Amino acid sequence: MKLQNYLPTGHLWDNALSLLNARKRLGYFPNSRQPRTFNEHILAQKWFFEGDLKLAKRITDKAQVKDWLSELGRDDLVVPTFGVFESVEDIEAYHFEGELIAKSTHGSGEAIIRTAQNGKAFTQEDLEAFRSWLAEDYYKRSREPNYEGLRKRIIVEPLLRDETGNPPKDFKFFCVNGEPFAIQVDHGRYTHHTRQLYDTNWNLLPYAMCYERNPDPMVKPALVDEALQAARQLAQGFGFVRVDFYFMPSGLKLGEMTFFPGNGAELFSPPEGDTQLGQIMLEISGKR
Repeated sequence: MKLQNYLPTGHLWDNALSLLNARKRLGYFPNSRQPRTFNEHILAQKWFFEGDLKLAKRITDKAQVKDWLSELGRDDLVVPTFGVFESVEDIEAYHFEGELIAKSTHGSGEAIIRTAQNGKAFTQEDLEAFRSWLAEDYYKRSREPNYEGLRKRIIVEPLLRDETGNPPKDFKFFCVNGEPFAIQVDHGRYTHHTRQLYDTNWNLLPYAMCYERNPDPMVKPALVDEALQAARQLAQGFGFVRVDFYFMPSGLKLGEMTFFPGNGAELFSPPEGDTQLGQIMLEISGKR
């Protein structure tokens, strides 16, 4: 288990550990008090969260965000749910059908994809993974304040597939003060993961984050403009948030709302992309 799980929590400790982590990964010491790069902006939001942190916690939870969407009148964006489980025993007792995906409601990054047979979907190894998920406090690992105190549960959903029969691409809309400014597209997340960044006019940007960049631009998907409008609605009231959608044949579905992508330590290739994306954020926020 990582060292930060055992270190004290609290605003100063959380931010000090986040800065040290970013310094180790990025190769420069971030200035979160006067942010200029994309990563510095993300770290700055840890020092001073712009928006309702209580609401941010609610919509970080992968189950509660669906209730929030319903309250906004956006049931069309909700991914169906098989069940939300507080124990491994509850999962073992449930009768599943078809293809499905399991995730923790209170964490980030974990996912198990399975196909149910005779009502059962998960192996003993999967169940042990669920136990470890339920035992983990993701806030202590990430020091992201929106994860602090979240209820620990496992959510199981039907596995979505797009018109090609594959799990859908992730389209992630970066927003500042409710205004989208960049779109991240993840391809082959469960196979060969690549990533592209576009501006809101669907021009491919000349840099990438973390994963290999395909230099060939995609044809602009039909749902991009609708997704931009939906992102504006959902991002209102927050200084920064990334709104993640799946583009389905039936329309948009919300993946999640992310407040600290990469924990403020996303590696850009080439590195100047970090500054260039940060400058766009300054221009939109009027702080340049």
